[in-house]
Amino acid sequence: MSEESFVYTACPGWGDHEYCALKTIVKDGKIIRTEPAEYTGAEQNEGFICQKGVCSWRQVYNKERLTVPLKRIGERGEGKWEEISWDQAFDEIAEKLIEIRDTYGPEALAMWYVPASLPPSYGLEAVLMTRFSGLFGATHPLEGWGLDNGPFYAAYYDMGNTYRYMSSDPSNWDHSDLIIVWGANPIENQHRMGKHIVEAKSNGARIVDIGLLFDGTAGYSDEFVPVKPGSDPALSLCMANHIVSKGLYEKEYLLEHTVAPFMVRDDTDEFMRDGDGNYLAMDKVHGLVAAMPGVKEIAGAADLEIEGSFEVFGVPCKTAFTRLREHLSFYTPEYQERITGVPAQTAVRLAEEYAAAERPYILGALGLRYQNQGESYRSFYLLGMLMGNLGKPGAGVTSELGTGGWPFLFNDGPIVCPEGPERFKGKILRQPDFWEQVQTEQPYPIKALMIPSGNPVHNCPSRGRWLDEVFPKLDLIVDIDIWMTDTGEYADYILPDCQPFERTELICIAAYNHVVLTEPAVEPVGGLDPATRYYELAKRLGFGEYFEKSAEEWCDIRLQSDSPMITAIDPPLTMERLKEEKLVRIATPPIPWDPFLGMDFGTPSGRLEFYCEKLVPAQAQIARYIEPYEVPTETSKAQGENEEFPYQFFSGRQRFFMQSMFTDDPVMRELSGGKPSARINPVDAAREGIVDGDKVEVYNGRGHVVAIMRLDEVIPPGTIQVWFGWRSKHFEEGMYSELLVPMSSRETMNDVADLWWKHMEEEDRVKWHFFLGSEATMAGAWDTIWDCACNIRKVTDAADVDEDGKDVR
Repeated sequence: MSEESFVYTACPGWGDHEYCALKTIVKDGKIIRTEPAEYTGAEQNEGFICQKGVCSWRQVYNKERLTVPLKRIGERGEGKWEEISWDQAFDEIAEKLIEIRDTYGPEALAMWYVPASLPPSYGLEAVLMTRFSGLFGATHPLEGWGLDNGPFYAAYYDMGNTYRYMSSDPSNWDHSDLIIVWGANPIENQHRMGKHIVEAKSNGARIVDIGLLFDGTAGYSDEFVPVKPGSDPALSLCMANHIVSKGLYEKEYLLEHTVAPFMVRDDTDEFMRDGDGNYLAMDKVHGLVAAMPGVKEIAGAADLEIEGSFEVFGVPCKTAFTRLREHLSFYTPEYQERITGVPAQTAVRLAEEYAAAERPYILGALGLRYQNQGESYRSFYLLGMLMGNLGKPGAGVTSELGTGGWPFLFNDGPIVCPEGPERFKGKILRQPDFWEQVQTEQPYPIKALMIPSGNPVHNCPSRGRWLDEVFPKLDLIVDIDIWMTDTGEYADYILPDCQPFERTELICIAAYNHVVLTEPAVEPVGGLDPATRYYELAKRLGFGEYFEKSAEEWCDIRLQSDSPMITAIDPPLTMERLKEEKLVRIATPPIPWDPFLGMDFGTPSGRLEFYCEKLVPAQAQIARYIEPYEVPTETSKAQGENEEFPYQFFSGRQRFFMQSMFTDDPVMRELSGGKPSARINPVDAAREGIVDGDKVEVYNGRGHVVAIMRLDEVIPPGTIQVWFGWRSKHFEEGMYSELLVPMSSRETMNDVADLWWKHMEEEDRVKWHFFLGSEATMAGAWDTIWDCACNIRKVTDAADVDEDGKDVR
């Protein structure tokens, strides 16, 4: 009788941002189960597995997966296909690409890659796609994509680095005394985070959950504070106002680490500088003192003024902190109550509890998908600055809840730029500009779309824009996936991919301070790995010699990194060692990762910038509340807006699906109700005359979806929800992504979006994707995926009415 063996694989549920590796158990050539990864060192008890990870291995044996290339033989979307050989698929795709290249130029091919949809993120698919794009000269439209970008915006402008401040090692809050979970649901969806919240609570921490839905985290918390959709910064800025107005802030911290003492001109709103460009502050002993740009220390300062109005070189000025006080005075407890629905006294109590806590932690995540999400995260960091909680052990703010480990990089530069960065021929195109360029064909046309990773028709609203505006302009659409997706239904060719259980990869973004080798648990069932696929296509396009290595050989090159976290590993990290040990811990310092270690910031001032001069042109220099783009608010209702569409449409994720990945699993479908449904609060249902089980149409001016309605007190009044993840084929009619605001588009952009992108260009941060050091991958667009209004009406089937149209149910 054969024995069990195991390999590590990347969990397909990567978009949960836990980035789990799975211990995949094999017996008699078949996968029989998955278990938590067995990490070492400080992370030896950090491996987790959720219900998606438990069920994920069955995807390998799912009869719905794609195993042979498909060629469209009917109209796009008609569902008529023929199976073809790999050689035929590559020959015909290459022939069409050559025709498009020779007619329009190589940049007429756009490559669409979304990291979260293909584990492991930034694995071989990403590096080899980037290599291919650079050699061919293709366009990449995901620079500046409009999803999950609020944390990047806040980190870039207030702290000077786009990526560093996204996450923190969760052990940092084990001994916090107050944890505010804001716009996240780690108890249900992020088990490593959930473990440390439980640890903190067992150590005496008070847990407060602020959010839209009463979910699992709300149920576990000591207090749930519901807020109206898109209103979050009104509450956090009210808390900041109370802290400032009552003098609860940490003055010395603000003077030492922030721009609080710097003079701001009344006439231009810019910082006051001397003739050498130095920042100026007022010292009670020495008068004006200067701080060099990028240098936090202020030479000669003895007793800095934090507040006051002064005349400097004949120009009226105020300290940045005085400007902050004036700005925050608008956010009174009564004002925020009108915006958020949170009682004024509750907002005041939250502010005082936060100020009184010795080690409070604000856990943000990617749950604020409104146009004002960036202002929300900036306001969270502002609270941390006011109380000196950034850089304090057991206290802090994190905006993404990724499983933070010490950052390090693989040796990817030589892979993505085999002829050097200066000869990289790929083109960068911001996603908001992609839509416009497809239509206008200026400055060059886009005529082909290859999708190595992602499902944009489903996951990148709005669906109608793709089907009605983008696809008709394309001469070639190639989708690469393991399933027939909403995007694949409209492709010209579909190439089956390998599942994570069938490929050789390296995991680093798992952020558990380990490099993990993922190996095939079973032989691929028809799909090709990225190394083989790009070789076959490049060979037909004339540069196959650049892709002659195997997946294992590419991984070996990636390990040849000069990152100290890699070079200091003893014994040295090699593929041979990884094959034997399967995972190896990197050489980290002897403390958990905290993005505020050292309190060094890449801002122009070298300090925390709650007042950001870069944002003066958009009058956004301090965090603010702005009306959501479309969500009905008290203001819009008072002005007579949203009368036609009075509800917010919300398509949040639930614990059984991730992206659309697990909707193809029959157990997950059954656990999620077997078929898609809508949810409404009983108060709204009574007003609309809807009872549980009614069929309804949820609609707005962009589209509609038909589903069975369920009454649920978890859903806040004024909100209609359909769970994210269900494919269009699961709905009787319509699709929820039809309703969503077209994010990353000109109609949803504001002044800050263009300004952000301009700053990226000026600072040479717009490079070809992550691997060349680009910090522009998330810049210059706005997430509006939940920022949309809708209405509902009951749908009555013909069988349910008599000949006079009366409902006889």
